[in-house]
Amino acid sequence: AAVVAAPLVPAGAVKVTPGHSPPDLALARAHGLPLLSVIGDDGTMCPPGGGWLQGVHRFVAREKVVAALAERGLYRGAQDHAMTLPMCRY
Repeated sequence: AAVVAAPLVPAGAVKVTPGHSPPDLALARAHGLPLLSVIGDDGTMCPPGGGWLQGVHRFVAREKVVAALAERGLYRGAQDHAMTLPMCRY
């Protein structure tokens, strides 16, 4: 079995976005997961990202997800982390 969760970070979930991350793509292929893109070229959420978020800009969608988790008592906080975001100029 692949180790994909950080054992010292008890989040209870693992985010896998094979349409947006090369390591996640490799994980998805290894486990036969479908390739889905949840964010469109215009920065808005696509249907696989959840119907209630469709058409919502990704930064607003993030706020809505945090609010929905908080309303249900499931939000445990946030941590800053470094991220490399490759971009194509074409």
